[in-house]
Amino acid sequence: MAFRYVFVLLVIVCMTYGEAEANDKLSFKNLVDRVASPYYMQDFEQGGHQRFSPLFDLGAWHGHMLPSAENIGSFTGPAIITEEYLNFIAPYFEKLSVYKGDNIHRANKVKLTMNAYSLPGALVQELSGEGVTITLTLRFVSNRSSLVKTKITTTQPLTLYFEGKLVPHLRAIDAKAQDARSPLVVYPQLNPQWQATDTSLTLRFGKVRAFGSLLTSGSSQLQLHKTLPVESRLHTTGYASQAYITTNRTFYTTYSYMLNEAEVNREQAVIRAILKDPEHYLNQSKKRWQNYIAHATQTITDKAPKYKKLAVKSIETLIGNWRSKAGAVGFDTVSPAVTGRWFSGNQTWPWDSYKHAYALATFNPGLAKQNLNAVFEHQITADDLLRPWDAGFIPDLVAYNKSPERGGDGTNWNERNTKPSLAAWAVWQVFEHTNDSQWLEMIYPKLVAYRHWWLTHRDHNNNGVPEYGATVDKAHNTAQGELLFKVKTAAGWQTKSGLEQYQTILKNLQASKLQVPAQTAASWESGRDDAAVFGFINAAQLEQYIQNGGKASDWHVGFAENKDVSGALVGYSLLQESVDQASYMAADNRYLSKIAKQLNYPRQASYFLKQATTLRDYINTCMFDEESGYYYDINIAGTPLDNGCAGKPLVKRGKGPEGWAPLFNKVASIEQAKQVVDVMLDEHQFNTKVPLGSAALTNPAFGADIYWRGRVWLDQAYFGLVGMSNYGYCEKAQQLSEKLLANADGLLSSAPIRENYNPLTGEQQGAPNFSWSAAHLLLIAQKQGHWCQ
Repeated sequence: MAFRYVFVLLVIVCMTYGEAEANDKLSFKNLVDRVASPYYMQDFEQGGHQRFSPLFDLGAWHGHMLPSAENIGSFTGPAIITEEYLNFIAPYFEKLSVYKGDNIHRANKVKLTMNAYSLPGALVQELSGEGVTITLTLRFVSNRSSLVKTKITTTQPLTLYFEGKLVPHLRAIDAKAQDARSPLVVYPQLNPQWQATDTSLTLRFGKVRAFGSLLTSGSSQLQLHKTLPVESRLHTTGYASQAYITTNRTFYTTYSYMLNEAEVNREQAVIRAILKDPEHYLNQSKKRWQNYIAHATQTITDKAPKYKKLAVKSIETLIGNWRSKAGAVGFDTVSPAVTGRWFSGNQTWPWDSYKHAYALATFNPGLAKQNLNAVFEHQITADDLLRPWDAGFIPDLVAYNKSPERGGDGTNWNERNTKPSLAAWAVWQVFEHTNDSQWLEMIYPKLVAYRHWWLTHRDHNNNGVPEYGATVDKAHNTAQGELLFKVKTAAGWQTKSGLEQYQTILKNLQASKLQVPAQTAASWESGRDDAAVFGFINAAQLEQYIQNGGKASDWHVGFAENKDVSGALVGYSLLQESVDQASYMAADNRYLSKIAKQLNYPRQASYFLKQATTLRDYINTCMFDEESGYYYDINIAGTPLDNGCAGKPLVKRGKGPEGWAPLFNKVASIEQAKQVVDVMLDEHQFNTKVPLGSAALTNPAFGADIYWRGRVWLDQAYFGLVGMSNYGYCEKAQQLSEKLLANADGLLSSAPIRENYNPLTGEQQGAPNFSWSAAHLLLIAQKQGHWCQ
């Protein structure tokens, strides 16, 4: 029976693969617009993000695009990730032109027409001219190399002419603001050096440490290897090569980008193996993508092709943001957005990675495990040299380069805060798709340590309900441990310190006149930067709020110092308990109970389940406002209320997606869930053109284009939809999801998946090719038609 089951399963999978292959060109062409010819090293759109969407795959650190009309015969770019920043190094690194006979003269040049398209994992050009047809196919075949197959059919002898050149200009911010200087003038240390043999071309880069723009090690390089011998001429900013053929010819070319000398040495054997059997590697790439699609779309009916296309587009986005291990990150990871100005390289956020892993588990569980391993790789331990008191803490951001404090020179590494407790949720999902008990055993104590850190470093009133806050950090406190903040005066911003001084000044000053780094870090820790619930509101909104009868003090945020048993400062908490973190923590306990039971730790399983129940009861008793029918954060009063609650709901700061976190995490009561769903479906609250935004229309701090006070984020929308379905509102979840997918601009066309969307217009906002948006869109596509199944 077992053999028969496996045989039937293999037949089904093979049939699915066959369908995927047949449908490659029919269904999944050009799901993302990859056409571009970059002439600027940094070609930015609004927000400072790269405007083009290159194809990346297999964790490679370089990407390619399809050419615009003037660059037929090339895969444009490449884009290279210089450790932590994406840059275009060339409009084309190799462009092929063909000439009749053996004379390169414009009269002999064959005029080619082009049919170019992208497929999942591939770029294709079909060229044709007088007596000549050429097919160029590009796929990635290692985590440092891509491979191009060039197939030429000709009725006459031809001279093949290859050329490449570096980008001539530095930066384009928009159509009106451009810096046309040469990158070589701005970064003379880059000093690109060309070297050629009859079958290879190497471009070496010097050392540049321009943080925010360009980082190279001094031994990074691009290499091109081909199976067709050529003669080359080199010059400072480019090269030209040529070869003569008399009949049909197929040859192969590898593009490889390596970040340092060790990678260069390691990749040479890989390149030789690729060129020894290139068809094998191309076929492996094709099968891998067929496998991704077959697994990720198995729940999506063929009668809903738009949702199947969205699912595949989401896979392309997630895989495009895959970075193989390099620098300080020792595991493969999925970054937020390769084309995002501050999100490229192998930058790893726990908040993002939990969501990436949850979706990746449905089609690439191996990468999902790697992504979570990268998160826990730099978890603080008791023997840490910098912050041993933070054992169990997971940094908010780790990247290719460590911070100066940790021996590197990076500026993106961040230990000022962590992110909400979604780790066990993601780990359990990955386990369910892998059944890897050994991995589960390895990661379980890390999850327990993470939970313990929350309860010892963010639970100021020791009631088991952690708050968001900030670590001990030079940005938050003085060397003596006093809270840092700034006050706006007639003379400008003045730096002050001390919690007592802060509380005194706060009583007599509007919050908009204060800047508190620990408040910013606390909002980062929530994953919802500058959300209204954390006291953020702009001056005009606050003035309007006061005119409507509100008080400025409604937006004041208090802080508490958290100390260890010896009285030493270990961090800060906001003086409010957040309903979303409490809900995540309740679910975290529930998943930890499942994991403990799976690993045969019955006493721990029982303990965590009891903790989940206790948190559930607290949330429903303390964080729900009966009058408005919604969940809110609560303030921490001087003493607990008679009902055991730390304080009362912060209703005056308006409604946000934190209010449906109890539904997503299955802690709301049936009655309370119904009231929350009513709010979610209210067109004057969250049911906007693109529904389920980051603030209700009635929120005093709402703005359709404000980062976390209006814009629609796909993670929060997904949490809301799942929350509705958890309580049986399946048709409503279906209707809202259809509305979201139909009205968010570009989702169902070839625009890149964005970081967020305008709730009133559907306009694209934020970074393009954004991973957690793609992760949740994949999950939403998989749920279409069966939200409650």
